[in-house]
Amino acid sequence: MDPSALQRTIAEFNEQARPGIDLLFGKGASAFDRFYGDPAHAGPNNCMGPLETPPFYVIRITAGSMGTLAGLKTDAVGRALNGNGRAIDGLYAVGNDMANVFQGACPGGGITLGPGMTFGYLAGLHAADRLSAHPVAAV
Repeated sequence: MDPSALQRTIAEFNEQARPGIDLLFGKGASAFDRFYGDPAHAGPNNCMGPLETPPFYVIRITAGSMGTLAGLKTDAVGRALNGNGRAIDGLYAVGNDMANVFQGACPGGGITLGPGMTFGYLAGLHAADRLSAHPVAAV
């Protein structure tokens, strides 16, 4: 990495870290983020602080996909909701296709597995109950 680019990046980061506002990534913007911040950090945002004492190390980071942060809104049994907040008959969304229970945060890879299984189970029970109430003729 170009050393002057690193110096500029650190200077820009520090300008945001001092008041505790991360304009690029929103670190510490939610209570969920701040819960996992550094409890010993006394600054305005416990998820970031100025980088002032070298040495500094640089690593290459590449983009990847770990999970979704948004999806279809659902009710308590996984039925997808329309724009008015009403359930769409027969349409379910679970796992990464539903709005996650962490409200836009993603604490780590695999975190949607538990809610996916839970809402898959609830949606399956609801769909089965619906079918038993309204049997479909065999084809």
